[in-house]
Amino acid sequence: MKNVVFVISALLMGVSTAQAYCYEPSPPMYRPSKPMTPFCVNEWNNTHTCDEWQINSYYSDLDQYRYEVENYINELQRYVDDAVDYAQCEIRSLD
Repeated sequence: MKNVVFVISALLMGVSTAQAYCYEPSPPMYRPSKPMTPFCVNEWNNTHTCDEWQINSYYSDLDQYRYEVENYINELQRYVDDAVDYAQCEIRSLD
């Protein structure tokens, strides 16, 4: 058993880091877009003439937007982390 572990260790040490493949990350494909304020809202005067269903629908759209933004931020952070890993892999491959 010790011989097998030694042989495997020797083989793994012989693998060059220059042969390693560095995975280049891709940025998130989808960027959320903020919902439009309903036409029945007067943002200047902070008033509205909307029906209740219009306001509820707008609030629902805003909730969905917040959820998508949170996911987008998480995807961006993963992209940044992956980009750092990629850059470090490329640097190691130059040795």
